[in-house]
Amino acid sequence: MTAVEISLPDARRAALSRLIDYAGLFPPASLEMEAAVDGFRAARASSESWMVDRFICPAGRLEELVAVLAPTMTADEDPWRLAVTAGPGWTGSLNRDAGAVRTFAATVSTAAQVDLVEIRVPDEVASNPSRLAAEAADVLRAFDALVFFEIPWQSDPAEAFDTLAVLREDTGRALGIKIRCGGSKAALFPDADEVARFISAAVGRGLPMKATAGLHHPFHHTDPQTGFIHHGFVNLLTAAALASQGMEVAALSAVLADEDSASFSIGRSGVAWHDQSVDTTALVEMRSHVLIGYGSCSFAEPVDDLMALGVLPL
Repeated sequence: MTAVEISLPDARRAALSRLIDYAGLFPPASLEMEAAVDGFRAARASSESWMVDRFICPAGRLEELVAVLAPTMTADEDPWRLAVTAGPGWTGSLNRDAGAVRTFAATVSTAAQVDLVEIRVPDEVASNPSRLAAEAADVLRAFDALVFFEIPWQSDPAEAFDTLAVLREDTGRALGIKIRCGGSKAALFPDADEVARFISAAVGRGLPMKATAGLHHPFHHTDPQTGFIHHGFVNLLTAAALASQGMEVAALSAVLADEDSASFSIGRSGVAWHDQSVDTTALVEMRSHVLIGYGSCSFAEPVDDLMALGVLPL
């Protein structure tokens, strides 16, 4: 019997495919709806369109999105995938937000689909297991889509992750967790140790994760204008891949804090940090079950940086 040859994708495609959810409506870009729609369409029409996945929109702006999107959709445009941010607030706006999602789905029919909902969990809820379990169950009942819970990184996330893992088993619903990696002031940026603990805790419980905020550029760096220390999306991607292979928290922290691009490699056969590598097969698995992507208000910046590094084009 002749063996069947299985062709694996280029590891760069395995690592970067659908990595970026477009967040043009959010700071620091804060685009108007028309400009954000145009920006997403431009990303989808580019030669790197395979790197962009969802358009991120607040639930409260779905009606505005419909007004812009519906008249401009054409028969040959692929359906949009949306990530909707619920809130602001926690569970007080569930009925309103869920209603907005249902109305949106009915209005745009097959032209767009909300397949992910993101909701921020307050500190006082995340630290109270019984309250988190009960109120997160309410969130799951409100939405048919996959829900990612944004858990504060300021404290050890392990207990909250345990609660969500049990809820997943009890309800039979897939769910995930989200980490915020930046904001408008320095105190909103977690350090490398905090992000490492978050990744390790997520991997240990089999919870897929998303990231957002401050991840426009590949590597850990200090922003020259604000002085804020930003995480890099290549650092994050590599750390998630190595965590899925069993790397411990202290080593993950070193990966996340490394500012030297020469320490990293994203090539045809795999991703590496120094002599620690992850092959294409493991990257495909990691992107499906560990780091599903990150939100960025810019698509051009990460793409341009990867071009400059020689990672792109494929």
